[in-house]
Amino acid sequence: MSLIASNLIPLIAADGFTLWLYKTPDSRATVLSPGYFGTAGGLLPGHMVVVQAGDATAILPVRGNGEVGNGIVVDASSAPLRLTGAGSLNLGADLAASAVARGVTLGAMPSGITTGQSFTVQASASGATATLRFSVLDAAGNPILGPSSVPVAAGAASATFAAPAPGNGYRVKVEDASDSLVAQISPSFVVLSAFALLIESGVGLLLETGSRVVL
Repeated sequence: MSLIASNLIPLIAADGFTLWLYKTPDSRATVLSPGYFGTAGGLLPGHMVVVQAGDATAILPVRGNGEVGNGIVVDASSAPLRLTGAGSLNLGADLAASAVARGVTLGAMPSGITTGQSFTVQASASGATATLRFSVLDAAGNPILGPSSVPVAAGAASATFAAPAPGNGYRVKVEDASDSLVAQISPSFVVLSAFALLIESGVGLLLETGSRVVL
């Protein structure tokens, strides 16, 4: 629509300033369009117009040639402008894994071990186990001999150790060289002191070396 001149009413006039009231069913955007107030008489630069438009109430400053500025909106019946932003972040990962079977089993421990004697321990391996590590542990679980790494051949491996000092609580440990969690520890065993055979000769006793035992 265009300006309705009869709806433009002066409210206050003093010292060259006039405050106007203008009512219209037009929207505020229409009122602000160039030339809308072009036919209005009496609007001078510096005047103010209170506009009650169809969608807002605003106070507009008057510029030259009847043009008005954007002014200040003091009330709006339309919904305010809303900006909505949205975003998304897509992450993806592929993880491929396959199970690898591994296993070790210790063979029977030799019996009657004496200090300095060589003894051999055997173990069987299964799955992907390619190398075994053998160790001898003391009663506190600390390794005192080894580890000795032995390749697996035909599913088995063995290692030979010289028996430690006499004592008890010794154990043998075998483990997969590629995975220390795949392991087994033997029952405890005893290492005895070495002894020489006594040979009876007449009424005397001889040591294994042939020396006579004096009674």
